[in-house]
Amino acid sequence: MSVFSLSPPPHRGLALALALALSLAAPGAVLAAEATAPDAETGTETESESESLPATDMTVSAPRPQGVPQARVAGAETTVTAQDIEDQQIRRLEDALDLVPGLTLSGQRGLGQPQSIGLRGLGPRNTRVFIDGIEVSDPSSAQSKYEISDHNLSDVERVEVLRGARPGRFGADTAGGVVNIITRRPTEPFGGEASVEYGSYNTTRLRGLVHGLQGPVDFRLSAAGTTSDGFSDFSDERGGRPEDPFWSWTVGGTLGLALTDDLRVDVTGRYLREELNYDANDRDTSWNRDESERFIRGQVTLETLNDTLVHTLGLSDTWTTRQYWGEGTKGDTFDGGKTRLDYVAAWAASDRISLEAGGDVINESMEQHTPGFAPLTPDMDADLWRGGAFLTLGVTPVDNLDLAGSVRVDTHETFGDEVTYRLSGAYTIDPTGTTLRGSYATAWQTPSLYEQYDPCAGNADLDPESSWGWDVGVDQRLWDERLVGSVTYFETTTKDEIDWVWSPPTNSLCLGGGYQNINKTFAQGVEMALTVRPHDDVDVVVSYTWQNAIDDQTGKRLDKRPVNQGTASVTWRFLPAALANVGLRYRDRTTDFGGESDAFWTADLRLAYDVTERVTLHGRVENLFDADYEEIPGYGTPGQSFHGGVTVRF
Repeated sequence: MSVFSLSPPPHRGLALALALALSLAAPGAVLAAEATAPDAETGTETESESESLPATDMTVSAPRPQGVPQARVAGAETTVTAQDIEDQQIRRLEDALDLVPGLTLSGQRGLGQPQSIGLRGLGPRNTRVFIDGIEVSDPSSAQSKYEISDHNLSDVERVEVLRGARPGRFGADTAGGVVNIITRRPTEPFGGEASVEYGSYNTTRLRGLVHGLQGPVDFRLSAAGTTSDGFSDFSDERGGRPEDPFWSWTVGGTLGLALTDDLRVDVTGRYLREELNYDANDRDTSWNRDESERFIRGQVTLETLNDTLVHTLGLSDTWTTRQYWGEGTKGDTFDGGKTRLDYVAAWAASDRISLEAGGDVINESMEQHTPGFAPLTPDMDADLWRGGAFLTLGVTPVDNLDLAGSVRVDTHETFGDEVTYRLSGAYTIDPTGTTLRGSYATAWQTPSLYEQYDPCAGNADLDPESSWGWDVGVDQRLWDERLVGSVTYFETTTKDEIDWVWSPPTNSLCLGGGYQNINKTFAQGVEMALTVRPHDDVDVVVSYTWQNAIDDQTGKRLDKRPVNQGTASVTWRFLPAALANVGLRYRDRTTDFGGESDAFWTADLRLAYDVTERVTLHGRVENLFDADYEEIPGYGTPGQSFHGGVTVRF
């Protein structure tokens, strides 16, 4: 257990009107260490990372007062850049997130298999995912979460991960943290790239991207497709035989128009369609999941007061449809939608003071149609309204000391009002290249529509989760930033955590079990990241996480939270235009629904060669030593796999 813990102060009963008054009273927004960069919501350009070292545990775009260098941001944050994605031939979002300390993926491993994101020993419900300012969780899913499947990375500029609660602009429901995905912005009149790849399991990947900047207009259009015969989702070691095929295609794009030097309009959107054959419940059965996702956002940005006060007004809409066919189902369909109106004002008052204020109004809805279980499980149609407003202040009272505070008031049509907040600080010792930082934050998570109203597992009597946590850390830069290291210790306590608990079935078509509030859970851990450049052509990146997440009442370790996990990567640039990368991943044993998966480690080898400035050949071996392992007890994972292809840029 922890050396000490902090109890949450009472903070119920304040109305949304108070929050709106706060936001209107403040003239702007903090570009400070409380939330992700302004471009997390706006897509605007920010300071780029140092050319001398790849990004590590301190994100390059975290907002801050104008005079605060990036190295002094008071938060545990990680950035995976487009260069990292290219060098390591990362084709799936989950492989990029594996590089992040403190982040745990749960789910089957393989093409199209859903993966959920957890941060700091907390579940997927406590992590919010944004893509170009669009919050992409699915209200029809069990924990209103975003499930990764075949997310196209060809148009991604960077993936930012903010660990720990961020109850400012990102919402009260971020106890674990935020994953913020930012796509590329055009920087030249016209350009693009195309890629084709073929490999094991008869897997073919096609990707294309075009972008341009002409006067006041900029655009980007991307497309990607994947087909694969797949492998048995039911583990071969347990008798699984049939292949489980998969296909998907994605299109996405942005269109921007600068109406004046100070006013611009942006529209961004993404559509995904995929179909996966898979095995369910540890059986060699034939099920199919047909899923589509649609995300769209329109945004207006206005700069005033000599560009020191920036207003951003955005409207987002998402819709996800999942349909299941197979044993015991007749086309069961789950639809989830979310509409979000948000406003942020960001004011850089001076080099030492900055403010951020704003609010959002959100409507969530879901529809559930289960003909295979009728009439005992009737169709469901539910929706809800919620909203919030926030105010954040960032100050540098003396040189090298940076402080930030944020307060947010939320209101929910079912669960009333709640106040959350975050306090953070960082102090930098310039002669040694050392930054000491810490934060304390609270969070509030309401039950999802599925958890409340599903005919089998739902529980209308659920209470919201409330959590509080703190972290302390040190960042160190040495030898002209050829060595950058970070260590963070964290603790989080959650009251009334919502989890699935076994109970007798309510009728013959329900499997039993449902969602209940657990009295209290506790998570603590250590996050470590290290980047070393021993030679101009060699980069070494290591991340490690130790975490202990338990039910505070029973002392039992929570499922899907391995105690130890880590990654290591070595990149070597050799010859005039060749690159080699070796990656290692380790994960401790973990439990899930009464089963246990053994600890394992895997290795990957990647090679690339630039034939010309515009043509690159690339190949890789995944699971280099053909390790037999399971991410979830009973579910298979890919064996040794070979892939090769070519990328052409124009």
